[in-house]
Amino acid sequence: NSHKDFTSIPFITIDGEDSKDFDDAVYAEVNKNSTRIMVAIADVSFFVEKNDPIDLEARKRGNSFYFPDRVIPMLPEKLSNDICSLIPKKIRACVICEIQIKGDEIDKYKFYRGMIKSVARLTYKEVDEIQSKKKSKYFDLVDNLFQALSILIKVSEKRGKLKFNNQEFEVNFKNSDEFEFKKKINYKSYRLIEELMVLANNVTANLLFSKGVKSAFRNHGKPKKEKVIELKKALMDRQIKNNKDFDTQSDFNFYLKNISSKDFDFLNDLMLRTQSKAY
Repeated sequence: NSHKDFTSIPFITIDGEDSKDFDDAVYAEVNKNSTRIMVAIADVSFFVEKNDPIDLEARKRGNSFYFPDRVIPMLPEKLSNDICSLIPKKIRACVICEIQIKGDEIDKYKFYRGMIKSVARLTYKEVDEIQSKKKSKYFDLVDNLFQALSILIKVSEKRGKLKFNNQEFEVNFKNSDEFEFKKKINYKSYRLIEELMVLANNVTANLLFSKGVKSAFRNHGKPKKEKVIELKKALMDRQIKNNKDFDTQSDFNFYLKNISSKDFDFLNDLMLRTQSKAY
């Protein structure tokens, strides 16, 4: 077995209340001079070999499909919800990305195949409550993660990551015939997991690129000219001075930071719609 023993590291999983499969676990250690972050992703390839029937079927599906009332999984549920799922107190095979940050820059990173044992399955709501009430045996673990988040926000800002404030909704079924759209509570822990996953994806993409490994990357093209014209017209209609070309992320961030509250929701949505879809 080539998997290194990481079972002594107190990883936790943070997911929605209805989640059944826990495919990522996180850990952070914040010191005066550096921050160490570990993101563990369930190692499905430990159980499913390339070109196995399950692998071929998963490739056809591409991903799991989430509907309000059901999930069409990419992998058999025995794997995704049980054998591969990072269930607390169970030893699980993972691919682990360890990242060291100094100041607001990624200093170095390393990948391992390892065995972990999650210490807790927490929900977004619970994590926010632990952070605000400070009364939990998991407080230190959660607090370290939030300290790491404030450092990661600086890393993202330096990179020019766009920060839209979009309100998300979820479908709430009253019964089999009736449903309503409900505003999702914007937990701080959503941003925490988002930044950790972006970080892990970022260093993975860098590694693949530097080694010349052919891979599927998620790419965002520049906004289309006609959409930029539409955006500039909307700014003019609202008497908002605009002298930016919107050909860099920092141009969008300039307005996202400086829009007055009365124009914010409208322009935030418009700037979001101006972006090209990822390919």
